Order: sequence, then structure tokens, then C-alpha cells
Amino acid sequence: MQTNIELRECADEHLPEVLKAQVLSFLRISWPEGFTGPNRFRDWTSHPDLRPHHLLYAAGSQLVSHLEIITTTVSVGGEHYVVQSPTAVMTFPAFRGEGWAGRLVAAAVARIDAGQADVGVLTCGPHLVEFYSRAGWELAPGATILAGADGSTWVSDDLLLTRSVGPRSAAFKASLREHPMRVADEW
Repeated sequence: MQTNIELRECADEHLPEVLKAQVLSFLRISWPEGFTGPNRFRDWTSHPDLRPHHLLYAAGSQLVSHLEIITTTVSVGGEHYVVQSPTAVMTFPAFRGEGWAGRLVAAAVARIDAGQADVGVLTCGPHLVEFYSRAGWELAPGATILAGADGSTWVSDDLLLTRSVGPRSAAFKASLREHPMRVADEW
């Protein structure tokens, strides 16, 4: 049986329940630490305050690959910046190696570049830097990410990649060389 795999894009509130359930199941397996304590039974992919926007490939009601773009504010050197970030990038194992995630990252780049953010940022492990660099993301060497609010700050182990999208991007990148990026919570 041949089923067409199609690109879909939607705001969080319009993500079909059947696809949302698959995204949440995959997130629970891939990032179990996001589903502990008070978030053990969470029913959201990214916190609604981050205004998640979903890009995905699906064959009918079967999820193939997913990415969401979140929007938030971070601070560097006492200045606040609006950032957009691709997150929850994942492809089900049966479809890996076919370029689905790469196409989603390219679509996310186009959307972020056309948006109103000061800068694009993403965090990832070292093994993914080359993947994102192919889409134009630049490693911010030595950048520190401090996450947490109300004195419960921790240093993220992830690497930071950036993308210039607005007139304040250069100031963000320059300040990042001397100051940590502070976020309320990891995403």
C-alpha cells in the first residue's frame, strides 16, 4: 500500500489529536526527563507559553517526522532578546535516513528567517552540530546556557547554535562571547 507523505504546518491548538498523541509518545521515550515530577502526565509538547508551531510530515494519520518552533525571550548581558528555536525534532525509526528531518529544519529556517525574532537559537548535543550547520546554523563556541528561575539555575550541557535573523542578531552574538544566555527553563 502506497501512502503519500505530506508536509503539514499548524499552530499548537490546531495539531490533530492523533498526531499530538504520537508526538507526545515519542517525546516521552526520547526525553523522559521532561515527563517527571509534576510533568509526569503532561499533555503538551512544549509549554503553551512558548507558542509552539508544528511542522511535520505525516502519511494520513501516521506521523513520520516532527519539529516545532518555539518563541521566547532570553537575556544576554542584561539585554532581552526574542528568539525562535526549532525543538522536538524527531523522525520515527522506520523513516530515518530519508531526509525528513532535514527538510523540516529547512522549512523551519525559512519560517524563522521570515519572522519577527531578534535571533534564531537552538540547543543540541555535539553529535547534531553538523546536521544543523548544513541548514545554516552557526555554533556559538564556548557559549554558556543558564536555565532556571528563582535561584534554581543550572548550566545546560547542550551546545548553542545561532542564526542571524534580525538587526539585533549581531549584538546578541557579540554579547554571547562574554555573557551567558539566560533562559527561564530548558526547552
